[in-house]
Amino acid sequence: MLWQILSFPPCKHHVFLSHCREDREGLVIPVANTLRALGIIPWLDQHDYPYGRASFHALRDGILECRHTVFLVTANLLAQPRGWANIELGWASLLQENLLIQGGTLQNVILPLVFVSQSNRRLPRSIWETLRDRAVFHKRGRPVTWARDQIARFLEREARRGNDMAELVEQDSHIRARLRERPGLIDRVCARHPALRPIETRSVK
Repeated sequence: MLWQILSFPPCKHHVFLSHCREDREGLVIPVANTLRALGIIPWLDQHDYPYGRASFHALRDGILECRHTVFLVTANLLAQPRGWANIELGWASLLQENLLIQGGTLQNVILPLVFVSQSNRRLPRSIWETLRDRAVFHKRGRPVTWARDQIARFLEREARRGNDMAELVEQDSHIRARLRERPGLIDRVCARHPALRPIETRSVK
């Protein structure tokens, strides 16, 4: 493992919204607003960026303090040369590696939402091609509503995983001991975060 997290900070947000600034007004801010209406707390650089810190470290800490990272992969993101989203993918991937144990995944961190066609010529030449197997492609519907629903469903699935993990940790002293070796890990994977408002339990249609 290239980077081992020895201690996990408490999560302050449900999702880190990784995006390019060209999509901020038309897609990202509306998505963030609709998530808040569901009780889902997003991390958005416009509101949550800790000014005065180096960007590299601020983004790393932001991802660590979010339960999941959503990548909004658009034509704008594929076209622009800046690499911040690539750095965010690196941090999120390393976090995911830290949530793997022998026998399975403790928590799924990454959700790529792709707003270009699978036949887009830029996609196979980008870093986002490596996420194709876990990506969800937008095919129909309003992009903001579609993204909100995909994120809400993903969080519901992971909340159920957290409930199952909590039962396993309570029943299996061996696993409990292993997870306790890294402070904060049990809280992270078992979805026990008092700072987070509960996600609505109603199903998103």
